[in-house]
Amino acid sequence: MVDIVEVTADSESTAKFLQSYIQSGSMNFLIGSGASFPAIPTAGNIEQEINALLTGGNEEGASRRCLAFIEQIDSIHAQIAAADEANPIHGVAQNYKSFLATIDRMLFARKNILLPRQATVFTTNYDMFLEHASSLVPSVILNDGFERSSSLSPEFSFTPERYFDRTYRSGPVYGHQIEIPTINLVKLHGSLSWRRKADSIVFDPSPVPKLTEDQKAVIDEVNGYLQKHFLILPNFRKFHATLMERVYYDLLRLFSKAMDKENTVLIAFGFSFVDEHILDLTRRALRNPTTQLIIVSFDHASAAGYESKFSKQRNVSILAPAAGVTIDFKSFNGMLTSILPGVADGI
Repeated sequence: MVDIVEVTADSESTAKFLQSYIQSGSMNFLIGSGASFPAIPTAGNIEQEINALLTGGNEEGASRRCLAFIEQIDSIHAQIAAADEANPIHGVAQNYKSFLATIDRMLFARKNILLPRQATVFTTNYDMFLEHASSLVPSVILNDGFERSSSLSPEFSFTPERYFDRTYRSGPVYGHQIEIPTINLVKLHGSLSWRRKADSIVFDPSPVPKLTEDQKAVIDEVNGYLQKHFLILPNFRKFHATLMERVYYDLLRLFSKAMDKENTVLIAFGFSFVDEHILDLTRRALRNPTTQLIIVSFDHASAAGYESKFSKQRNVSILAPAAGVTIDFKSFNGMLTSILPGVADGI
């Protein structure tokens, strides 16, 4: 049976609740489109819309709906670095910055050498807010799975084995090794910065050239634009090439393995669990009695939907606000930050 924990205004009880899991567990986060709101509208029923078009045989309509969806996110990506304080994009970027900085501080404060100073952030978002935020926090080491060697090639290849690396620093005198906090970023549905090259994926943050209105009228141009992005598009045909299928399942396996570790905690924020693959994997992982799923509900009404999805699991807790109150990204960061004063005593 799911536990619903009401979030109080002072966050003290919430901090105590979260701290017990953060202290003793492998730390993982699942971030959905709600985290990038209001800069980017939430995904909503986009997958159902596109599936309905495909089921009805309207493949052209489905492609155009995908185009509009990606163009919307792409337009935000171009403004992230330059947005001023009045722009919602700036506020969202600052929320992501606070999120990464807080995780970094939690990991740095850990004294238990049996626990890695490593956390993993899983996300289905295509946007690059997390990558941008990492550049604003000098102490953060963000491991996005790409091999950045010192070769002259400007292209970095996607190498999932990188997620198993841990970073250590040696002292200059006695050579004592100290693990440095690292944050893994696993983008389960791909990213705007991913491109296909031969039989691999490479990192390329430059945007794909926009289509003109005349080009949008030609369906081959639309499909060509979509194929230049390496994205798991929101529909039941989640991949259209062998490489995409292989990478997608590699990423899902990473998620599954992370959840199978002993004493794992997964904190979900801004994620609706509409994606059937991720929902199914999460339910299976919760058969492990040492795994704990904590879902942060945006509002009181949303908690009932989460409770229904995980009604058969006992190791699920929903942090829900009182009626008429919401938990946005800033509030969620406040919850995490409230743990920090006690972190030095126990982690």
